[in-house]
Amino acid sequence: MKNNLKYTEKIKRNIINKTFDSAALAFSFLMDFGEMTIESFLNPSMYADLPANNLRFSLQNKIPKEITIRQTLSRMEKHGFIKKENGKYVLTSVGDNIAKYILKRNQLFEKKWDKKYRVVVFDIPEKKKQFRNWLRNELYVLKYKKLQESVFVGKFPLPRDLIKEINHKKLSKNIDYLLVDKIYSKLGG
Repeated sequence: MKNNLKYTEKIKRNIINKTFDSAALAFSFLMDFGEMTIESFLNPSMYADLPANNLRFSLQNKIPKEITIRQTLSRMEKHGFIKKENGKYVLTSVGDNIAKYILKRNQLFEKKWDKKYRVVVFDIPEKKKQFRNWLRNELYVLKYKKLQESVFVGKFPLPRDLIKEINHKKLSKNIDYLLVDKIYSKLGG
């Protein structure tokens, strides 16, 4: 379960931050096309005529080796993100939920920044360590930067579904959320 969560978070973060490893590339391909075969992934001429801005990724000089793609697809299948149907790989309901999450988070970054910083400060007890790690992962996905272990700063508001999840996990009393006009660092230096 823990490995599955780490792998899921890595795929989400890599796609959102456009740092494509083989898993993020294959998952993005499935998000954009709905299905894939190993041959279609390795043969860029299949989608060469598509406008580049329609795709989440670019394969220019990034086509992984066939063995890497096979291993990646096998790993994603083992984690339950994809399944093979009629010789083609497709997203499962788990994979579809990950794709929806990615699309929702990407919508945040399409909005114009309002020139205000959001600071998240939290003090989550050790007995809720897994929630603390979950929150850190969510903040990294949202491109928040760590100032200290439990202080993060970002440009975009926390999405409603994240706030809802924070409340559901009963963490709101452990988290402060600040809206700041300016951030000064290294005062007096």
